[in-house]
Parts: sequence; structure tokens; C-alpha cells
Amino acid sequence: MNVDSYIYGTGFYHRYDIRAKLLFTLVYCIMVFFVHSWYGLLLSALIPAALYLYSLGVKELLRSIKKILPVVVLLFIFLPLQDRSGHALLSLGSTVLITSEGLYRVSRLASRFMSLSMILMLLIATERSENIIKGLRYYHLPYTVSLLFSLILRFIPYLGSVFEAIRDSMSLRLTEGKRGIPIMPSITAFAVSAVKMIPETAAALEERGFGRKEHRDYAKLENKPFLFPELLLSAILPVILFIIVR
Repeated sequence: MNVDSYIYGTGFYHRYDIRAKLLFTLVYCIMVFFVHSWYGLLLSALIPAALYLYSLGVKELLRSIKKILPVVVLLFIFLPLQDRSGHALLSLGSTVLITSEGLYRVSRLASRFMSLSMILMLLIATERSENIIKGLRYYHLPYTVSLLFSLILRFIPYLGSVFEAIRDSMSLRLTEGKRGIPIMPSITAFAVSAVKMIPETAAALEERGFGRKEHRDYAKLENKPFLFPELLLSAILPVILFIIVR
């Protein structure tokens, strides 16, 4: 609960109402799964990246890409284990390693993963977590569901920062000439740090009213004059994009 992933900014996406931002994120995530063309998949991944670049700058964009790049690389490393039926693009003797169909499947999976990751990271980087909870409560989500989102939005960035600190600490202890970090000591240290967070988690749950009949709810969001146009725009834009790129 010690790290807030919010990054201060004054761009239009920072000033965009959280209720419209949540709606846009939801509709965009749904739209991504209905896009199948090559250029549509590419465009669906580039749009969140462009919004990220415009809202937070090159440095933060590169940091976000760095977080999801290992997963994308692993997807393509294990490409030979995907569907190998169809037209062969790369063979080793009589063994087909890469086919056009397999490449398309992995590219589609990687594109959707990048699109979902970027649009969700953009949400939590441009909006304070308490406002996200207010927005979720505006849509009448149950208190426990809103609380779950609150914990996720707080603890995932915190655990990420803990692992980075452990990795840096372990790398400093390596003898000169060695590469990488020791896996098991790093995992052990990370597990111990996660266990130590249990009292903080319990205190945070109690402070937010978990287990009580009357929950300590956040103040309601104020009504804004341009809320309806923003909500309408958030719902229409992903649909228009889908019609163009499907």
C-alpha cells in the first residue's frame, strides 16, 4: 500500500473524467478480442502506446514497454511449439519450426497482450487509485469488488518495485565477471517481503471497512458539465476503430 502508480501530468487523458476513462478502457479491452486483421492488431497495440507517449512521455513509455517485453519475447521464442500446420516458413530438415498460421497466432496473442497491458497501465498511471475506486462505485459495483480492484492497483506496482529492488541488490553482490542474478535467493527474498506485507494488508482492509456491515465509502464524484459527451465518446471511439480495422 506504499506505492501509488499515479504519475502526475496535465494532459488531456489526465483531465479526462475517470468514469469515461473506465468506460473507454472496458470497451477497448473488449474490442481488442474482435480484431483479427494484421494491420488491425498492429493498430490496436499502437493506439494505447501513442496515448501513453502523449500523456506521459518517452521515458515512461519505454519503462512500460520494458515491463511487458519479456513476455512478448517468450511468446516468440516458443513459437515452434505453436500450431505448425499450413505453409512452412522455416524448417530444420524435415521438422517444420515456423508456419504462417503459427506466426499469425502468436502475433495476435502478443498484440492483444500488449494492447490490454498498455491500456490498463495507462489507466493506473494517469489516475489516482482512490478516484478509480470512486469511478467503480459510480457504476454500482459491489464494495468487495471495488476493494479488490483497489488492492490489485496498489499491490501489483508495489510488488514490482520490491522485485526490482531485490534484483538490483542481488546484482551488486555478484562477483565481477558474472552475469545475471541468482534466481532462488531472489525468489526467497521476494517471498519473505510478500509475507511481511500481510499485517499491512490486514490493516488496510480493516481501515477500508472490510468485514463491517457499514463500509467506509469514498466521497462521491462530482458531476461535470461534459461528463455525458466524454462517456459517449469513450463508448463510440473503440467501436469506430473496430469498424475500420476489423
